[in-house]
Amino acid sequence: MGGYFSSLNKGARRVAEEIEYDPQNPERAVQSVMDTPGLDGFQWKVWLVAASGFFTTSYSIFAVNVISPSLSYVYQNPDGGPNQNSLIINLTTLTGTMIGMLVFGHLADRYGRKAVYGLELSIVVVATIGMTTSSTGHSSMNVYGWIGFWRALLGIGLGAEYPLSALIAAEWSSTKSRGKMIAAVFLMQSVGQLAAYALGLAILDGVCNNRKLSHDETNYDVASPVIDIVWRVTIGIGAVPALLSLVLRRIIPETPHYLAEKGKVADAVEALGLIYPVDATLQPIEHDALPVPKRTPAKSGWNSTVEYMKGMKEHLAEKGRWRALLGVMITWWLLDLAYYGLGLDNPKTISTIWLSASPPSSSNGSMPWRTDPAQPNITIYEMLRENSVRNINTISSGALPGSIIIMLAIDYLPRTTWMGWMFVALGVLFAINGGTFFVTFETEQHALTVTLYVLAQVIFNLGPNTITFMLPAEMFATRYRGTFYGLAAASGKLGAITILLITNFAIYRKDLPTVQSHAFAGMLLGFCPAMLLGALITWVWIPEVQYPRWHDVKQPVNDNVSDNGLESETVTFRQKLKLLNRPLADVARNPGEGQILGMRRNIARLFRAGRVRGTPRASGRSSMEETGPVSTAGGMDASDGDQDTRMEEADVSDGLEMRQSQHSWMLSRPGDHTSMSGASH
Repeated sequence: MGGYFSSLNKGARRVAEEIEYDPQNPERAVQSVMDTPGLDGFQWKVWLVAASGFFTTSYSIFAVNVISPSLSYVYQNPDGGPNQNSLIINLTTLTGTMIGMLVFGHLADRYGRKAVYGLELSIVVVATIGMTTSSTGHSSMNVYGWIGFWRALLGIGLGAEYPLSALIAAEWSSTKSRGKMIAAVFLMQSVGQLAAYALGLAILDGVCNNRKLSHDETNYDVASPVIDIVWRVTIGIGAVPALLSLVLRRIIPETPHYLAEKGKVADAVEALGLIYPVDATLQPIEHDALPVPKRTPAKSGWNSTVEYMKGMKEHLAEKGRWRALLGVMITWWLLDLAYYGLGLDNPKTISTIWLSASPPSSSNGSMPWRTDPAQPNITIYEMLRENSVRNINTISSGALPGSIIIMLAIDYLPRTTWMGWMFVALGVLFAINGGTFFVTFETEQHALTVTLYVLAQVIFNLGPNTITFMLPAEMFATRYRGTFYGLAAASGKLGAITILLITNFAIYRKDLPTVQSHAFAGMLLGFCPAMLLGALITWVWIPEVQYPRWHDVKQPVNDNVSDNGLESETVTFRQKLKLLNRPLADVARNPGEGQILGMRRNIARLFRAGRVRGTPRASGRSSMEETGPVSTAGGMDASDGDQDTRMEEADVSDGLEMRQSQHSWMLSRPGDHTSMSGASH
């Protein structure tokens, strides 16, 4: 597998581990190795494999904001009209991204993560080099046709990176470190975004100084060749981290979860030995009357696909899993509707919110690269520099801190509940931003809009932007994880395409490179109900992937731990504040276990809450003890009212206990086979 991964264990004391292997639940055995006390920490080199590819994705996507004015300047419309190159590039990139997410997510499930590791980055490298060589020839070709083609191909590679990076992070992590691992991978989106703006600025200065281009140069024949180099270098440099990540992707082993799901538990344990310093041996658990698996002949590709789709449909129908999938798809669509509405095609948007006075009446329509209407005579160098500086000050100044904070705090926050509250916070923020935009637009008070804009970037990455990336990698079974992740991520990019078309045809003005103030304010106000809808969907459909706070998970005793010098950790108060992650296999088996999910049940719970508060606790408890069976997330035939009443009486500290209290009550009901009544004696 290469010296890179074998070096993980060099000098490390290896642990002898015996695994009780249940053939009916092989992923449990694999997870127990990764969760070995003392070895379940953050795996930095595995993170580097996943993060390097995602950094490339982020850089390539947001570099469009940097090069857009350069392309408009170098390849100007011969008719003198507005240039729609930015729209073309973004649409082709996003369309390709959706295709890559769907196709590669499914391929990773059907043929293995290892089979497609690095293939997506090979596409990125080829497409990046192809775009940097795009040309008009001797006026015989349309350069935007070539750029559109290469960006579409690039988008396929970039889109594939979403499910693959998330799967690598989730399936190579211990249960303890899974949240931080995935959040740290997503941190690369903000880092790549900042790198696109910062490197764009550095390349501009470096190339212009090397080519002796004056900052005040207005002669097209002098400036155009230099700016042409600037945009090609800015895009082409994105192939460098892709090449580095490509090498690492090709030598990383197949994920142990996928191997175990395919029944190759011995191979999974062998792969784990390359990452974790543990020598594991399998001890199968004997089952009485275990059915003998039947050998089935290999099926053709089409029949195999039909059977896979049929199994996927049945899987979604069980235990309300369709709610979880539809929930992450809708919330990701709503999120990207607002996120890309503020940041994707942003040279015009950023210039608009920075306006401190009405722009001159002279039209810039014939110069589409001049995206700042307040400076109709700005040079191309000044325009590019101003765009990069404003992007850093307005976008990265909020996005990067938000990503860092959520990465550090991810183990202390109930992910689903936190995402719902951040959706609410965004809804309130957009209501304020849209309402005040009428007052601050083209005035000295524009700093308020800029400040609210930065705050929105903080909350995006502090909540939904990071967590929507995480949840699809944690909630679904290994057999379907890549496919479902691809569906969720593609839904987000569909939202990006939706808002891109709206802004270009309904928000931006045709005579000036700015926005229609009332339309832009209306868009911001429209994001408010969209974010509140996201909070509602999160609340009623998306399950938690963590245990409640103070939940005590009994760890199996390992007699070999002390022999190898890996003593158990002393539990501190800070560690008690953490919300333990549920193992991937447990979440996949029953994602909504112990939680109340569904629109009808949650809305009914709200109406019952008032009656419970007005009812004496003693009488309420007495009436509940006389109730019949309860209904569960699995759909058992019973009454909903009393279990919701009991839930409302629970002591709730962070919102997660409320979702879990139904399960706790079921376990403690008198007469149940798990009753705790014996303990009271």
